[in-house]
Amino acid sequence: MKKLILAVLVAVAGWFTSQAQSMPAPERYNQLLEQMVLLEQPKAEFLMQATMETLSKDPKGYRQMLDLAEKRFSDAADPLHNEGLYMVVLKHAIDNYILSNNEKERQRLLLEGAKKNMIGTVAADFDYITPDSKDVKHLKDLKADYILVYFNNPDCESCETVKQRLAENQFINKMVGDKKLIVLAIYPYDDQKLWKKAKYPKMMINGWNQNHQIEYAELYDLPTLPCFYLLNKDYKVLVKNEGSLNKVEAKLKQLTADQVSGPSPMP
Repeated sequence: MKKLILAVLVAVAGWFTSQAQSMPAPERYNQLLEQMVLLEQPKAEFLMQATMETLSKDPKGYRQMLDLAEKRFSDAADPLHNEGLYMVVLKHAIDNYILSNNEKERQRLLLEGAKKNMIGTVAADFDYITPDSKDVKHLKDLKADYILVYFNNPDCESCETVKQRLAENQFINKMVGDKKLIVLAIYPYDDQKLWKKAKYPKMMINGWNQNHQIEYAELYDLPTLPCFYLLNKDYKVLVKNEGSLNKVEAKLKQLTADQVSGPSPMP
């Protein structure tokens, strides 16, 4: 059975990579990536690896795919955002002979960022203060089934839009009201005046990482704001660097539905 599955994967990989070989421009590669992300993650990663290996014969095409993967896979706001596939690309670029040492160094730095707070790992702790208290609090002081960390900047128009959508989201507000979810809004930068004058809905905790360890110690990789991290009660990362509130809501609905249904009874 395993041999059959491998044969099918190899055959599909050949189809994908042959398509990649015929695409002369970066915009043509979009067709390949858009099809790839529709597959189950292990198959998609297998095909991404095979595609990069095939493109090793074409240095120009290889770099085009590398640039496109960074643009599409690493951006939390992009519909194709997929950190697992991006890490496959970065690892291949570092190990391959195509890039110069200087180019590889950049890929190593990008890979280090991608590895931080990976899905399934325990999120890095950080401290924060709130406007009504100077007492230092910590992420891991929070107790709930789920913790939604909303990294934002009050000076960011998109952040303000998403903040308003959070305040109006009935499903998320119900989870907060039922004490199953805590929404922690975190401003990670150094403009205290900007943070203090900003207004936040009562359904979320308004926090400022006043010692800037998130930014300066690079505890979290935050390529764009706003972005969400969803953690479970053990602070394990369930969703990372997600820019879409719709996707966060869908994940929470899936998780809570799984809790209600529970495991299937033994026959």
